[in-house]
Amino acid sequence: MKKQYLMLSVLGALAIVLTAFSYQSRQGALDGLMMSINTIIPSLLPLLIIFLLIMKSGARDALGRLFGFVAVKLFNLPHTAITAIVLGLVGGYPTGALLTKELFDSGDISANQARRIMRFNFCGGCGFIITALGTARLGSSSAGLILFASNVISAVVIGFALSFIEKRERMEFYSFSPNSSGLDVLNDATLSAVRSVLSITAIVTLFSAFTAIVPISDTLLPLIEITSGLCGRADFSITQTAAYLSFGGICIHLQILGTIKQFGMKYFDFFCFRIIGAVISYGAAWLLARIFPSDVPVFSSIAQPIEASSMNTALSVLMILGCFVIVLDVREKKIRI
Repeated sequence: MKKQYLMLSVLGALAIVLTAFSYQSRQGALDGLMMSINTIIPSLLPLLIIFLLIMKSGARDALGRLFGFVAVKLFNLPHTAITAIVLGLVGGYPTGALLTKELFDSGDISANQARRIMRFNFCGGCGFIITALGTARLGSSSAGLILFASNVISAVVIGFALSFIEKRERMEFYSFSPNSSGLDVLNDATLSAVRSVLSITAIVTLFSAFTAIVPISDTLLPLIEITSGLCGRADFSITQTAAYLSFGGICIHLQILGTIKQFGMKYFDFFCFRIIGAVISYGAAWLLARIFPSDVPVFSSIAQPIEASSMNTALSVLMILGCFVIVLDVREKKIRI
């Protein structure tokens, strides 16, 4: 009962803030909506529809037969899991969670395997990182490639390390037989993709409305909303940007929270691996920037060499957020007891 009153008080206070600062909130919401229309929807929606079609139509069998051995040998997962992993890393943040849920719903993977996949199957995707962030924002496709590669490396490292926590068993390949016709599959895939993108747009718009009212530091903003945080005015090094991308931002976390809960994954579990992923991505970007040196504008109008710089502030903020999540998790357990 106390929790319900607390929730009512918080939501009521937020509604009052939005009403009291209606001009700022409207402008912020408009900025978030336009950013979604110009960046998120064009880069995510078409790919998400195609990827969901692959998963729902059984076309995933082809990818599973060709590269399923990678999922078995590298990640200790069934052959068909490679489809959700590859398309999830390529498609963007919510794609991995949605495709993993498709595998879980069809019985291809267990709840435990689904949770393990979502500890590493999390990436901004090619469209956002290479095109929107690298080419459009940074003016350098090579910078985008380094950022994307560092996030993929982080995911692979975590996935491989987690493959040893379960006993390795012989996994046979079996075909997926869709229950619906081609037209029904197209409608299902389109509706699922549209619902996901609308949910993302709504959350981005809400966060943008509040960030227009409450000033947030440039260092903290990407940890809250990754798109506006990295596409804004702040200057971050290539390594900092890679770490921010791997963490994803609380806004992205909320977008997939309902999905991962369907196979029993706690947010604390997901959050911890986002911190681990950010640290690994930071190191991978540092190494790649030295193997492939080039002069690129890194969030600046002046071209400069890619350099690894200190990330003490960002890591400190991540630690604070981690402590906050731990406190909430402990309090929740006490309430249940």
